[in-house]
Amino acid sequence: MATRKVKSDSASAAVKTLLAAAVKAIEPPAHVHLRDGDRSFWCSVVRARARDEWSETDLVLAAQLARCLADIEREQKMLDTEGVLIVNDRGMSVVNPRVSVAEQFARRAQALARTLRMGGRAAGRSADMQHGRRLERAARRLQAETPDDGLLA
Repeated sequence: MATRKVKSDSASAAVKTLLAAAVKAIEPPAHVHLRDGDRSFWCSVVRARARDEWSETDLVLAAQLARCLADIEREQKMLDTEGVLIVNDRGMSVVNPRVSVAEQFARRAQALARTLRMGGRAAGRSADMQHGRRLERAARRLQAETPDDGLLA
């Protein structure tokens, strides 16, 4: 028998969300490598959804998205330093090749976000997803404001 999905506006959903926010952050699967600079992007990506919406396959894609976002940021910092136009060996101004690299990363990030249903309208009942995500954000805020007294495991 299939289990029924809990409605996002029910008391049991609120309890489930509070418990999910109280446990440690979602980590990437063991076989997925995140570089040092990817971690902050990872946290942003996985917080875009409620904890119970992530499958292991989604987490692999989330790690790829986090790496891609970190690459975009790195390329943009270099572009900010070097400029969009650079002088080539012949002394002519040309478009910095990093511009096309950054654009490729941006397209890849958009494709990954679409695959993860993170941009625009998500599949499923949008109101339930939005309500569940609001509940989880509120639970995270509450957790951050509450001192850790060791009562929650």
